[in-house]
Amino acid sequence: MTILLCVGAFVPILLHHIVYKLWDVSVLRAAEITFILCIPVAYWMATKINERWHDDREE
Repeated sequence: MTILLCVGAFVPILLHHIVYKLWDVSVLRAAEITFILCIPVAYWMATKINERWHDDREE
């Protein structure tokens, strides 16, 4: 769960920074592009959370 928290917190910020600085676009345009680029990250996170939620093992 710690990995999911770190990915959810830092990947969008890192992507936004990369898009904003390297592609030389406005902040708003960088946010729009970042939103689109984060869809696969959100899908991956949802899949992992769903696997953990339905995991029948006792810890």
